Amino acid sequence: MPANWIDHLRVALVVALVLISLLIWEAWRSDSAEREQARQNAIAARGEVPELVSPGESSVPPSGAAAETDLPALDRPADAAGMPDDSGSARDLAQGRRILVETDLVRAEFDTRGGDLRALGLKQHLLQADGDTPYPMLSDAPDRYFFAQSGLLGPEGAPNHQTTYRYDGPEQQRLQEGQDRLELRFVAEGGGLRVEKTYAFSRGSYVVDLEYRVQQLAGDGAEARVYAQLQRRKGDDAGRSLFNPVSFQGGAYFTDDSGYEKVSYGDMTEQPLQLATRDGWAAMMEHYFVAAVLPPQDDAHHILTRALSGERYVIGTVSAPLEFTGAGASYRTRLYAGPKEHDHLRAAADHLVLTVDYGMLTFLAEPLFWVMRKINSVLHNWGFTIIAITLLIKLAFFQLSATSYRSMAHMRRVQPRLLALRDRYKDDRAALNQKMMELYKEEKINPLGGCLPILVQIPVFIALYWVLLESVELRHAPFILWIDDLSSKDPLFILPILMGISMIAQQRLNPAPMDPVQARIMMVLPVVFTVFFAFFPAGLVLYWLANNVLSIAQQWVITRRIEEAAKA
Repeated sequence: MPANWIDHLRVALVVALVLISLLIWEAWRSDSAEREQARQNAIAARGEVPELVSPGESSVPPSGAAAETDLPALDRPADAAGMPDDSGSARDLAQGRRILVETDLVRAEFDTRGGDLRALGLKQHLLQADGDTPYPMLSDAPDRYFFAQSGLLGPEGAPNHQTTYRYDGPEQQRLQEGQDRLELRFVAEGGGLRVEKTYAFSRGSYVVDLEYRVQQLAGDGAEARVYAQLQRRKGDDAGRSLFNPVSFQGGAYFTDDSGYEKVSYGDMTEQPLQLATRDGWAAMMEHYFVAAVLPPQDDAHHILTRALSGERYVIGTVSAPLEFTGAGASYRTRLYAGPKEHDHLRAAADHLVLTVDYGMLTFLAEPLFWVMRKINSVLHNWGFTIIAITLLIKLAFFQLSATSYRSMAHMRRVQPRLLALRDRYKDDRAALNQKMMELYKEEKINPLGGCLPILVQIPVFIALYWVLLESVELRHAPFILWIDDLSSKDPLFILPILMGISMIAQQRLNPAPMDPVQARIMMVLPVVFTVFFAFFPAGLVLYWLANNVLSIAQQWVITRRIEEAAKA
C-alpha cells in the first residue's frame, strides 16, 4: 500500500466533488441558455413565421383509412397509432376567434378553431422575477408552441381540432368574487354528429375540466372516440447530454401497471407509444412546470405518443368508443397545466407529484422537502429555510462528523512526525509504509476515520441538491438584501466568494497532504470552486456556504480540544 494512500483517497473524493459540481454548473448553464434562447426566438418570431410542415400534410387523415386513423378495440392488441397529427404551420393555428378567461390563478385563451385551449399564463408565477408577465405555461406562439388539443376520431368530418366551433358567450370572462366556477361552451357539427365541448375552471385550481356531449344527428351505429392531447415543439431547452442530466424536457406517463415512466423526444420518434390502460395520465414536462391530460379513471383508454414534422411531439389519450343512448353520449376528461407544486399536483391526480423528479434519491429528497416546507411555513423565507435545514442535517450527522473531525485532528497532530518519517525513509517505500502503520497503531489513529463518515453523508447532500434544484418554490424566491432570486446566480458574486473563503478556512483545519503536488492541488481548489459557484443558483451556494461554516465551527472546537489535551 503506498505511503500516501490516504492523501490519494482524499484527493479522489475532492475530484469527485469537482465533477459533481461541473454537472451542476453545466445543468444550470443550460437552464439559463433555455431562457435566453426563448427570448431570441421571440425576437425572431416577430418576422416571418416558417412553415413547420409541408402544406399537404394533414393532421387528421381521412376516416376511411381505418388502418391509419382508428384505434383498435381495447380488448385486442394495439397496432395503430390512432393519434391525429397537426396541420400546416404555426401561422395556421392562430386562425379563429379568441376567447379570454381569467381566474384567480390563470389567464387562459381559447380559439374557436378546434375549440381548444391555446394559451394559459400562470398569474402567481411570473416570466421574469422583476416583471409582471405571467409565465406562459401554454402558448401557440411560434417561440413557445406548447398547447392542448382535443376532438373526435370517428366518421369522416367529425369535429376535431381543425374544426371551427361556434361560441355564443362573451369574448372575455372573469371569475368574480364569490364565484367558484366558470364555464364556457363550444359547439360544432360534422360527420352526422353534434358536439358540445364545455370547459370549466375552478377557484384555486390549475385543473381545467372538459366535458364532451355528442349527439347523433341522423342514423346510428357511428363509432366515435374522444382524444385529448398536448402538442409541443422541441426547442433548445430540451437538450440533454452527459453534462445536462437534470431538468428533463419531454413526455411522461403513469399507470398502475407500468408505474411512472419518462418518454424522451427521441423515444417518441423511434417507437411511438400506444398503451392500453384503465388508469393513469399523460404529461409534457418542463423544469418547474407540467401539463398533463387526466382521463377518467376506471375507463378504458389508450395513452399515445407521436412525433410530427418540424420537431413537434404529441402525447395524449384516446377514449374507448362512446356509448350512445337516446340522449347521446358524454365523456369527461381534465387537463392540469401549472407549476410542480406538491399540493396542487396531489389534488389533481394520483401520482402526478412524481413529475417533481428528484431522481434515484426521491426516498430521501421527499422527506427533506417536507421538512423544508414546515420550516418555511414558520420562517416565510426560503433562504433562511435553507440555512435551517442545513443546520438540522448537521445535527443529524453530528456524531459522524465528530468522528471524522477527531480523526483529522489526530492526523494533524501527528503530521510533523509523518513528515519526519517521509524525509527519513524517502528512498525506502516499504520501510516508510511500515513506520507509518506503526505510528497509526501507536497513536490509535484510523486513517479512514476522516473519510468514511463523509461518504455516508454524501447521499443526503445529493438529495438536498435535487430538492433545491427542482423545487418551483425556490423559483424567483427572494432571500435578503441583494439576493432577490434563489434560483438565479448571485448578481454580485458575494456568496461564491464567501464560500471560497470558507473552503480555505476549512483546509487550514485539516492535515496538509504529504505529497507537495497534492498540496498544491488542494490550494487551488477553493479558487476553482469559487469560479464554478459564481454561476450556480444562489440557493445552492447558500446551502454550501452554510454547510461549510457549520462544519468549520464543529471542526475547530474538536481540533482545539484534542490539541489542548495533547499539550496537557
